[in-house]
Amino acid sequence: MFDFKNRDFDILLLGLVLIVAGIGVVAVYNSSSIFSLETYDNSMRFLKFHVIYLLIGIAAMLTLMHVKPTFLRKLVYPGYLLGLALLVIVLLPEVGKEVGGGRRWISVWGFSFQPSEFCKYMLVIYMAHFLFKKEGKMDSFWIGIFSPLLAGGAYVGLILAGPDLGTSFLVMAILFIMLFVGGAKVRYLLTIGIGSVLLLALAIVNEGYRMKRIMSFLDPWQDPLGSGYQAVQSFMAFGLGGIYGSGLGNSSQKLLFLPQAHTDFIFSIIGEEFGFIGVMTLIVLFLLILARCVRISLRAEDPFSRYMVFGFTALITLQAALNMGVAVGLFPTTGLTLPLVSYGGSSLVSTLAAFGIILSVSRFSTGKR
Repeated sequence: MFDFKNRDFDILLLGLVLIVAGIGVVAVYNSSSIFSLETYDNSMRFLKFHVIYLLIGIAAMLTLMHVKPTFLRKLVYPGYLLGLALLVIVLLPEVGKEVGGGRRWISVWGFSFQPSEFCKYMLVIYMAHFLFKKEGKMDSFWIGIFSPLLAGGAYVGLILAGPDLGTSFLVMAILFIMLFVGGAKVRYLLTIGIGSVLLLALAIVNEGYRMKRIMSFLDPWQDPLGSGYQAVQSFMAFGLGGIYGSGLGNSSQKLLFLPQAHTDFIFSIIGEEFGFIGVMTLIVLFLLILARCVRISLRAEDPFSRYMVFGFTALITLQAALNMGVAVGLFPTTGLTLPLVSYGGSSLVSTLAAFGIILSVSRFSTGKR
């Protein structure tokens, strides 16, 4: 299970992850202090919890980087079933904690966690194992499309029942990306993809608040004090930041003007305080992480590890891109956090755990670094 031999690993990736996580600590305190003071009479409440989650996540990362990737294959089916069970349990009124109209959290000993944040990585591991086992057979509809979409669709459906449209879209997108890379026929993926988009559109139309999000995304200035308020305030944050930013701690939008400034819209506060230069620096850091992870994936010692690292990388990168895109108005509000940066214990711990597995694969990679 564990391998504590003195093996080389991608220390550059570890450094990049810790740097971005460090930026997250500063950004979380900066963006949450006023809200925390007004709500809980304690300006450091969110910072305290964020640091606790960060330490737990780092411990998980350092532990998992010493777990042999081959051992994870033994946990594929139990892990998949555990994820399925958690997604069912969170929907139960007696267990699931309802916040903002969504039942997405489970509370244990005073701490709340979001099962979907962990389950999306469990699904990637399951898909990596599936693609490894079915290599050479993925051109078949029943093997390459129906079977994996049935397994992944169960996760997507349960997450959507939360309701959590953003995470369900992310998981479905990663599912399609992994199937494409694994060799599934494009025409099958396109057909199923178009059908999924139509179902997604139906889900949006049937829910008033989702339709309102879409309309405010298309023209937030039509209702700047109502449905478009969050987007408009986000735009203002970037506008106030300009090229160089207003300076650390000088954000005006964090003064309760921008809702969810420490979670979904933390990128906007970074843009205001550090400007275009700060935003581009963070984007470059994520691109460097992407490059190192792709390198590890290509050098993995077996197909399972390669698919798994690729899936983790695609998931984290796409989530970061969606979060940033929402902040600048490219996408409607999704409710997705910025990996490693936003406040959110489940997201932070699960992401760091995923990086631990990626680092483990790097320890067993072929070729020089």
